Amino acid sequence: MDEPRHAVARLLGELRTISRTTVGRGDETGHTWFGAHRDHLSATLRDSLTEPEPAVALFAEVWPVVPVEVNEAWARDLLDAGAELAAVLPTSLLLATGFRRAAASLRLRGALRLAAVAGMRELAIHRLRDDDPDTAAAALGDLAATYRAQGRLHKVVGCADEALELYLLHDDRPGTAAALVHLGALMLEVSRHDSAVKYLSRADKLFTELDDPAGRAACLPELGRALWLSGNRAEAYRRFNRAIGLLIGTGGDATRSVRDRIRELEEGDRAATDDPSHPGGAGGGTRQPRTW
Repeated sequence: MDEPRHAVARLLGELRTISRTTVGRGDETGHTWFGAHRDHLSATLRDSLTEPEPAVALFAEVWPVVPVEVNEAWARDLLDAGAELAAVLPTSLLLATGFRRAAASLRLRGALRLAAVAGMRELAIHRLRDDDPDTAAAALGDLAATYRAQGRLHKVVGCADEALELYLLHDDRPGTAAALVHLGALMLEVSRHDSAVKYLSRADKLFTELDDPAGRAACLPELGRALWLSGNRAEAYRRFNRAIGLLIGTGGDATRSVRDRIRELEEGDRAATDDPSHPGGAGGGTRQPRTW
């Protein structure tokens, strides 16, 4: 029987050969390889804890060839083997990549609880490293994708909030501005319109300080929508107009998108005011004039 390090090297070499030779030809070869080795993969990883680097590489390479129909108990065991590797190499970026691939594979097969576990293990590595807010924010975004698939929007918001804290702690102002926009958009999604206005107003101010007109042009339509939905139509129009002004000369599609958004909001108001059951209905509502 191979020594653990030789077994890992052999399996890793086979996997890398498969990845080089089957690009664009489907997953059949990878699945055949997986079927031949699935019963001893986790044990091989655990036997290699004294020389963990090659085992980490194998853990990262194996998830893309795991079939969608694989038994969930097997997937959990492989994920646990990865956790044992993390105890030995707690800040390995390659292991973080392995957990990211595990989460993607598990989401694809609908094993969302296990996908969330994989995402949290990836995030734990980035929290320990604490050296790159963009990478940690990407991990939070991937974990949020799992939470969204589970319908746990409060967890999605929690991930976005942690990303904002990371950028603030690292004094990364462009990252902070982008995180504020993302949080504002999430507040709109969960109908917390006043909170959305606060986050998006902070983002707009920061983009202004950074002299980032493209960032402002992306932020202002969201802020306009938040102001509209919170009842401040006049200020919403001003923000939409400012966005359109920033977009002049950048192409018609972006400007058209802002104007389409205004029309959708106006039509929503008209539908509401024409509804007899709506306060001030049957055409009794007051409409703000358009200024664009």
